[in-house]
Amino acid sequence: MILYSTFLPARHCGLNLAFEDFFLKKEKDPQARYLFFYENFPALVLGQSLELAQEIWQHKGHPPVYRRISGGGSVLHTPGNLNYSLFLSLAAFPELMNVSLSYEKILNGVAACFGPKVSRQGYSDLAIRCRGELRKFSGNAQCRKRGWIMHHGTLLYSREAIRRIPYYLRPPPKEPEYRKGRRHREFMTNVLPVYSRAELMHRVRHGLAREFSAGLRQMPAPALTGLTPFHRE
Repeated sequence: MILYSTFLPARHCGLNLAFEDFFLKKEKDPQARYLFFYENFPALVLGQSLELAQEIWQHKGHPPVYRRISGGGSVLHTPGNLNYSLFLSLAAFPELMNVSLSYEKILNGVAACFGPKVSRQGYSDLAIRCRGELRKFSGNAQCRKRGWIMHHGTLLYSREAIRRIPYYLRPPPKEPEYRKGRRHREFMTNVLPVYSRAELMHRVRHGLAREFSAGLRQMPAPALTGLTPFHRE
């Protein structure tokens, strides 16, 4: 069993979202696991069913807005916020038909590579304990098609990325209990002590390979020419 991984060189949010949709639908080896990383130029991304006016401060100048194929909350894609996409076959992992269990297993694999201060919180967050408080550094969502799971998430590693979030995004209408009404800047942090994108990718690769009992293999970055980028909202 192999976990194939690569970094997508494109920085265009609409193009990388289109690639996720394309790869989820295409024929793949059901015994393989696939892991992609990418980091976009500034863009705002809405969950599949969210309303633009309820999520974004529209009176402020903001980056382009896209809608992804998964649910979950709105996020700011920007340098310093690494995205990862994991593709798993439900034929190989039938237990992951249970959505809650799939989040638990995948996020436990990612959390384990950062040490005991990191844990899964809420339904689909990763948080780290800082000065006695839990602070979020990763939000995650899933989409399922043709017998496959696409699980994707963000991993904040830059303080500058955090400072820009409250300027563009409204407080979410629904909050996990552990947030306790805190504002974005009081609730979020970067994934200490990791400040390097390369180190972050290394840890996530190895954490997920251990969780899913897979060997690691790098693969060439796919050519994204010919893909039609997702439309802006």
